[in-house]
Amino acid sequence: MSFEEKDEVKSKNPSVSSDEMDWDAYAEHYDEMCALNPAYQNNIELLLKRIPIWNMPANAKVCDLGAGTGNYICSLSALLPEADFVHVDFDTKMNELATQKYSQLEKPNVQIVQEYAQRIEFPKQSFDLVMCVNALYAISPQLEVLQKIRSWIKPGGRLFIIDFGRKQKTLEWTLYILRESLKSNTLGRYAKTLIDAREVLKQNRRSTKGQITGRYWLHSTNQFGETLRQCGFLVEELFPCYRGYADLAVCRVSE
Repeated sequence: MSFEEKDEVKSKNPSVSSDEMDWDAYAEHYDEMCALNPAYQNNIELLLKRIPIWNMPANAKVCDLGAGTGNYICSLSALLPEADFVHVDFDTKMNELATQKYSQLEKPNVQIVQEYAQRIEFPKQSFDLVMCVNALYAISPQLEVLQKIRSWIKPGGRLFIIDFGRKQKTLEWTLYILRESLKSNTLGRYAKTLIDAREVLKQNRRSTKGQITGRYWLHSTNQFGETLRQCGFLVEELFPCYRGYADLAVCRVSE
């Protein structure tokens, strides 16, 4: 049995299955691990560099579905200071951390909605942009959720989506961040984080188990694109990202 497939230590939350992420436990160390992960920072940059060419209105309405600790909205707020943002996430701890960040923005125009994506409802054609980053794979049924997202987007509006589609290799990711920490002279910081954030490794291994059991959606890049087209999106861009583990798609709703 591989490193990734070993049975997990039971979650602190008894309502969470052994093949399911305990997002509350993950949230506490999430941002520190992301700060040490260049691939995560690159995903944010992939969004930011597209904003100017999309010609979005100054007062754009933007929804981040599965928004976590709020890193994408915080980054976007500098480019779209007059935009109105809606942060959607079901996890209490993630939302608490995001709230702290949003309170420090120059214009904290963010509404936080604590709810599951399968249950949330917005009026049709509410948003100029919907973001969904490494969340859809854990939100089933994916087709139903994507169809709902499409109904929320205004004609001509876009969906920016990154989704974790391949089996996660926890040890390989650990070694990758170790190599990057050596390059950037942050090895000491990484070693401390790794000790403090052992829970992150546990949760990543639980995620891998969920991929094996079928709880979490696995897909190729082509399968991902076909699913988006099946839901009525016009796929403008589609390519692997996040070191090949995920796929990025930019989709538009026809006018």
